[in-house]
Amino acid sequence: MFNWHDLNGALRLQYAGNSLRKWLVVVGLVLAGLFAALFVRFVLTRILARLTTHTKTELDDRLVAATSMPAAILTFFGFVHAALHVPRLPGRLHELVLDANAVAMALITAVIVWRALDVLFDELMLPWAERHQPPINTQVVAITRAVTKWTAVAFLAITALHRAGFDVVSVITGLGIGGVAVAFAAQETLGNVLGALQIMTDQPFVVGDVVRIDNDYSGRVLRMGLRSTRIVTTAGVQIIVPNKRIASAVLQNFSHANGLVKDVTLQLDRKLTAEQLRLASQVTREVLAAEPRISPDFTVAISGFGDWSSNLRVMYFIPRLDESVLVAHDVLLAVRERLAEAGVQLAVPAVVQAPASAAS
Repeated sequence: MFNWHDLNGALRLQYAGNSLRKWLVVVGLVLAGLFAALFVRFVLTRILARLTTHTKTELDDRLVAATSMPAAILTFFGFVHAALHVPRLPGRLHELVLDANAVAMALITAVIVWRALDVLFDELMLPWAERHQPPINTQVVAITRAVTKWTAVAFLAITALHRAGFDVVSVITGLGIGGVAVAFAAQETLGNVLGALQIMTDQPFVVGDVVRIDNDYSGRVLRMGLRSTRIVTTAGVQIIVPNKRIASAVLQNFSHANGLVKDVTLQLDRKLTAEQLRLASQVTREVLAAEPRISPDFTVAISGFGDWSSNLRVMYFIPRLDESVLVAHDVLLAVRERLAEAGVQLAVPAVVQAPASAAS
């Protein structure tokens, strides 16, 4: 016959400062955690994954695939955490074991958050940045992703350290003082990084655009990094400009300009008669009207009379910026040729004679 009294007595036996009953409860909770982890894994990968395949988005599918394994492991450590509260271990061993388990749970939670943020940025943030008008630079998304992930991990790390008994306030204060010192030492680099973020956000240009910076540097953008932007000139010279300089500069982007307005003043001979000036204006209009690469809306008019010239102002619009140099070249040559045929001379600057010095 089974003797309950003997069983209760055996369960009260002490092992390492705890009864056999408590140790059995610990073993039971650990085994339950193992089965619970397997069950969570099964539900997420077999049941929930099948349900998400019927949705229109891949966001839920990727979230389940990325977080199913760490979620199952976190479930197991949750049962272990409950099991560790049952016995009482000697000295500080009990606190150390609890803190170690808490740190492990924090690390696993960080893995889940890290993977989930990756999926959210890939499925939501990147498509939104590409749909945005104008499209947002992918480097901005990458930097935002990194900052968000590391901020979340830092928060979880601080929580775990606080749970383990560390003086988190002192650690943060020390990091803050060190961060200020580093900021002063690397303020030029930080300025360039902030300049890069500003350029990526405002998007005044993209790689491949032809730009001019403060009338000092001009050329095609080869590459843009966090510290500097590399430009190649028409002569093939590569110029590396710090992003801090570009962010505060007056920048011209010729690749996104909507054509070019040419405003030229032709200085004709001051001795030309009114009839000759009318002829010069007519000849110039004929040249512009015959040029198919410019807009038909142009202006040719006498703008004034100088000390040694009669000024003929010519304004016209070139729709295609990449043709502006060649079009202006052809127009000026054609005007010069037609004026010569019509007998209209260009002005020659008068030589100003310096007054002779008085005889001593």
